[in-house]
Amino acid sequence: MTTWSPLAYGTLTGKYSNGKPDGSRFSNAAFASRAITPSYEERVEVADKLKPIAKEVGCSLPQLATAWCMSNEHVSTVLVGASRPEQLEENLKAIEFVDKITPEVKAKIDAIYSVAPSVPEIDTAAFMRKRFL
Repeated sequence: MTTWSPLAYGTLTGKYSNGKPDGSRFSNAAFASRAITPSYEERVEVADKLKPIAKEVGCSLPQLATAWCMSNEHVSTVLVGASRPEQLEENLKAIEFVDKITPEVKAKIDAIYSVAPSVPEIDTAAFMRKRFL
């Protein structure tokens, strides 16, 4: 399985905990109006609840989300994105924490937000095609 957007458009980075920073994706009305379910507010709430687990593991929130994806035995590829080189560098360091995503840590994450593979309700690729093609 290939995962896409393990940071849920940046909402799982924790940067939206105190609102929408200027220049962020969700501060752009055109992007925010096309946001994928679950809701923006729900994702921010999930990120806030995951912060103590990231601290326990010793990594950042983006690294926790990415390492969680990589730790899944059914996942062969994790597609990450970044707006800046330093974000990519941070995301790639997630590999250092994969072994720390133990069954106990997974259970804590699942208790906060259990994820099951699904087909998106909207065609997000259509939005991307309109934007870039």
